[in-house]
Amino acid sequence: MPTKQRVAKWVICGAICAAGLSFAQAQETVSGVVLAENQPVPPPPESVASQIAAEDAAQNLAQISPPRAQGNIPTANAREIDDGRGLRLRSFVLTSLYEAGADYTDNVFASSTNQRSDRIYTLNTSLALQSDWVRHSLRLSLDGARTFFEKNPSENTVTFNTQAQLRLDIKRDTTLNLRTGFILDQEARGSVDLNANATSPTDIYRFNASAALNKRFNRMAVRLRGGFQSNEYDDTPLSNGTIEDNSDRNNYEASTALRVGYDVSPRLGVFSELTYAKTVYDRQVDNNGDVRGSQSYGANAGVTVEFSGLLNGEFSVGYRQATFEDASFSDVDALVANAAFTWAPSQLTVVTANLSTDLGQTTLSGSSGSVQRTASIGVTHAWRENIDLNARASVNYEDFNEISLNETTYNLSFGIDYELGRNMTLGARYQYQKFDSNAAGADYDVNTVGVRLTYAD
Repeated sequence: MPTKQRVAKWVICGAICAAGLSFAQAQETVSGVVLAENQPVPPPPESVASQIAAEDAAQNLAQISPPRAQGNIPTANAREIDDGRGLRLRSFVLTSLYEAGADYTDNVFASSTNQRSDRIYTLNTSLALQSDWVRHSLRLSLDGARTFFEKNPSENTVTFNTQAQLRLDIKRDTTLNLRTGFILDQEARGSVDLNANATSPTDIYRFNASAALNKRFNRMAVRLRGGFQSNEYDDTPLSNGTIEDNSDRNNYEASTALRVGYDVSPRLGVFSELTYAKTVYDRQVDNNGDVRGSQSYGANAGVTVEFSGLLNGEFSVGYRQATFEDASFSDVDALVANAAFTWAPSQLTVVTANLSTDLGQTTLSGSSGSVQRTASIGVTHAWRENIDLNARASVNYEDFNEISLNETTYNLSFGIDYELGRNMTLGARYQYQKFDSNAAGADYDVNTVGVRLTYAD
């Protein structure tokens, strides 16, 4: 990724953060009161269109959790400011999390023919600065992770995620949400877009920004949202000593969505939504001679339910279609189904279920894109006062357009968290991943077992 572009995006992100902090100081002077409770902000998905759907679901899904349940691996962003943790800085609360882990895996390269075991050591840090105001909300978060492979140092990774979110309560029934962030990530081994001869994972730089205006008219609620995301890929070193040029994968995506909802009753609501997204690539023609620019349209309708303390969530169905600038590519379309539910059968147990459909992008030769369908379910149970048990299962199916390729990924994990004290948690987990593809020699299995020591304050 060109240095000037990277610096420019950091400047934009920093400017928005600085503006939020300036507003925070003004807010503190005006109100001088500490009271609000704010929901955590999830990290952005890979595309802006997916981000819009995920954030809509998050905003409409009330948070239900048992007194101590913290999920598989707790993070600073998952804790609320009223749990007594964190350092109060005038009208802000600073929370932090530090984690050290050790894992053993039997298939580092996610390969069916080159299966190698290794020990993996991880260091994670999370910081979050959350406002505590009567009106408005500002949240700044920083998450970083460093992974070390004992036998295969070429697989060592660094990930980084910084986000800033500002909510302005313009009127009693009107809010404006602003968000920006930067993410450093790596392309996973086994990805169809990662060269099989890569000597190390490819770094990906993502910059995102979004704005959403929310307005309520008695029982009716309207949300207009716009978003932007850039995805920049580093070049990939190959085992034959050459470098694969990934500049043809760099792209920008702009997206907008309009959602209208109506509360039929305090426990039941209905909504409809229209979405549009346009993707532009830095290079009009990729390494395979294809033109990758595209635009997509979507419409869906659904229901939201909220039975306080028991079942909250939403479900929707609809249709999405993507068209491409390259006349040789056919459209990618799909009937979509999305759902996000949280069920608390008791004060000790929480069950979450999610269902999603998305249109995927690819630079795979001969394919215009893919349809991705994902389903997952997770359970967290407070077995003892200081022991949490958790389990999660998911399946992802991806069908590539215009070529005979489909892939299914199954994930299953079990974990246990033991609270050593108010701030310290010792955790253990097992994860199994199975990858099935109709491409010859592409199937693989991965078993991973590990322990975690977490300090949260």
